[in-house]
Amino acid sequence: METRKIATAAEGATWARIGAGFYVVWGLFHLRVAYDIYELGVGQSGLTQGRIFQLAAYMLTISLFVISVAVLKNSRNDRTGYWLNLIVAGWADLIWVAVVVAPGYVGLLRGLAPPAIFLAGAAATTLARRARILSDQPVI
Repeated sequence: METRKIATAAEGATWARIGAGFYVVWGLFHLRVAYDIYELGVGQSGLTQGRIFQLAAYMLTISLFVISVAVLKNSRNDRTGYWLNLIVAGWADLIWVAVVVAPGYVGLLRGLAPPAIFLAGAAATTLARRARILSDQPVI
């Protein structure tokens, strides 16, 4: 009985690094967004300024989280890292689309660029996870 692999671990590692790269790009883009939100708050005062700064801090935190998980976990095809970035970045982009893009506050091309980067990272890391699982399964 001869067995062969459906996918190789090397294929999974390649997809993992590609996916991690997309997540890093997503995070870097959102670091800039956090700064832009902060700049909006500088001209405000009182509670309005505080809430805008709070939003900037949230965006900064999410961005740094996604970058950290990408570098430390996704690049190594880690299962926990896969789910963490899929959920956190996915949720952030879902809210963005629902609250900003759908009502038309930004143009469609500008509004869907960040989710497209997320989807590329999610697709690549999904392929990486699939390749890892399949590389452990012999085919008869």
